[in-house]
Amino acid sequence: MHLLLILVPAAAAGICLLTPYARLRLAVVLGGAAGHLGITIWTWQPGVEGGPLYFFALDPLAHLFVTLISVLFLATSVYFVGYHQESHISHRGFLACMLALLAALSALCMSQHLGVLWVCLEAASLASTPLIYFHLSARSLEATWKFLLMNSVGIALALLGIFCYAIATLGIEPGVSLSLGDMTARARELDVTWLRAGFLLALVGFGTKMGLSPLHSWKPDAYGEAPPHVAALLSGGVTLGAFIGLLRVYGVCIAADLHAFASQWLILFGLLSIATAAIFVVGNNDYRRIFAYTSVEHMGVLALGAGLGMDGAYASVLHALHNTFNKGVLFFVAGYFFRIYASNKVSDVRGALHHHPVAGFLFLGGLCATCGLPPFGMFFSELGILFAAAGRSQWLVMGVFSVTLAIVFVGVMTAMLPMVFGPPPEDLARADSGERRWRRTVMLAPAALLLVAGFGLGAYQPAGVRAALVAAAQTIEQPGQSAIAPLASARGDR
Repeated sequence: MHLLLILVPAAAAGICLLTPYARLRLAVVLGGAAGHLGITIWTWQPGVEGGPLYFFALDPLAHLFVTLISVLFLATSVYFVGYHQESHISHRGFLACMLALLAALSALCMSQHLGVLWVCLEAASLASTPLIYFHLSARSLEATWKFLLMNSVGIALALLGIFCYAIATLGIEPGVSLSLGDMTARARELDVTWLRAGFLLALVGFGTKMGLSPLHSWKPDAYGEAPPHVAALLSGGVTLGAFIGLLRVYGVCIAADLHAFASQWLILFGLLSIATAAIFVVGNNDYRRIFAYTSVEHMGVLALGAGLGMDGAYASVLHALHNTFNKGVLFFVAGYFFRIYASNKVSDVRGALHHHPVAGFLFLGGLCATCGLPPFGMFFSELGILFAAAGRSQWLVMGVFSVTLAIVFVGVMTAMLPMVFGPPPEDLARADSGERRWRRTVMLAPAALLLVAGFGLGAYQPAGVRAALVAAAQTIEQPGQSAIAPLASARGDR
């Protein structure tokens, strides 16, 4: 059943390539996205088979991440219908790449073999690259090349890390495969020196794809030049795929009793990423680039939480959930603002709440959510990480985390609150007059739904959602014991 999560978007991508009519291609994208989400919801039903099949399985962590990606992709597809007005790049190629990206990310999340996981990550990178070049401008070309170059280096390093894991299995009889189940079950027989080397290389490789500092230099350009829905997919979907790849190699280290070694590196990269965001957010005059640096911050929060034990892992997956929703809200509204103000400059955007109350309200809500104000979910996930650090007596981590989060909060709010409040520019009414009402509705409706979902899951967490988050966190911290069984437990608890 879960293979349909790969096959349906892949088939829709092929149909897009063969379909000659633009409107029909849009219908195929919407149908593929809706079909993917429908299958994903179906897999949460009790009794639906989600166990291992060849190289793929829908374990709790994969199940949660695939669900988040599916929700974001459907919202993105709807947004694109309102956003799209003219084709700069091949329409059929662009839509086919979007669907291919969905198929690759689904396969990546469900991969239960390190070699297959790497192939899926490479496929996701190749499908993402043409999407950034949507406007065919010199700046988008530069952003595309920077994305391709940095991610190619990262993927190569991740491959070297997997090679090290393979070398760690040499000399063991009977042989150990690169499947996650085999490696975690026999992790204590592996050569720890090669495991350490492999983890560091994989951390740098997958960290580049996530945008962890100091490997984040592609993010501001890619998020600033890609169309807003692609930026939302990159920041809320592709980063999830890279994060799960990092968690898979981290799980092998945990099973090999290298938890302390691996977690200290996750904590270091996490704090460094948040500190980097704190430096570059302050004084930045490009709101798309500010979103990119908040993405660097949130990737740091994910890595930091994963390195702080079970409580931190729970906070990390909770943060991943809300990051996916928040990034969709912010980039969707950012694309809408660009249509009104024709600028990505913070100083050019004023009075959004006065000129367009709905967009201004959504933008303000997205800002509050991404800065971790209660009752939005990121407040609770960041609070959970603080408690996890306190529980492990990591006082220095607590201090650095608190200070850097406060700097990011002040930097983002100081820069962006004037965009919402105050009088709008005098010539704004004329610039907005050409925007059709149905386009405004279609562009803002997905942002509104994601904001409501994020607010609702922050204010109240249903038992089923909490069980899914706990099961996903257990998959991180107890990789050898929670391959599929917690999934059934999570379903049964609802």
